[in-house]
Amino acid sequence: MANLQRLLRQVFGYIRKNPGKANRHLHTVGETVKKRTGGRYNRQIDKATGAASRYLAKQSGRGGRGAPGKRDPRHRPDGHDRRRDR
Repeated sequence: MANLQRLLRQVFGYIRKNPGKANRHLHTVGETVKKRTGGRYNRQIDKATGAASRYLAKQSGRGGRGAPGKRDPRHRPDGHDRRRDR
């Protein structure tokens, strides 16, 4: 479990630093999955990649819902993560 958490931290760190590249990779993966499934799940794949793309837009402060650069409500101004206080 610790390895998975470390991997996810690395992935989200990469996404925060490189949202444009992450978005390109996301669409490449979506197209690959569409080809591998023979088009059976195109609607579901498009929905998932669209939601992930909106998330990446929020991370980069470009577009998405809400104000650009809006802080995650789970994070306190002092830098502590509320999820870790549990």
